[in-house]
Amino acid sequence: MSPAEDLHAAIERELAACRARGERVAVATLGSGPAAGARLLVWPTGESFGDLGWPRLNQRVALYAEQLLERGAAAPARKRFDLPDVGKVDVEIELVGGELADLP
Repeated sequence: MSPAEDLHAAIERELAACRARGERVAVATLGSGPAAGARLLVWPTGESFGDLGWPRLNQRVALYAEQLLERGAAAPARKRFDLPDVGKVDVEIELVGGELADLP
């Protein structure tokens, strides 16, 4: 298994564990760019797990996801971020667990 496949499997395990505990978590998925499909989990405490391919993007997405969790947003959010040397990338953020709707 490649490191990327290992990380993907670890994210899926952690997401399943969060669902089982009824824990709220934001799931950010990179929808465009060289690392499309990469995922990052973000908890209301600001902790995160995963990698979207760029450390600064991870930080920016985590802050945005925290705000969504604080507001109790229920619908998925899509946001575009501008990355140096890459251009604009889209990230979809879905909130799962707790009283929020789960991912299919």
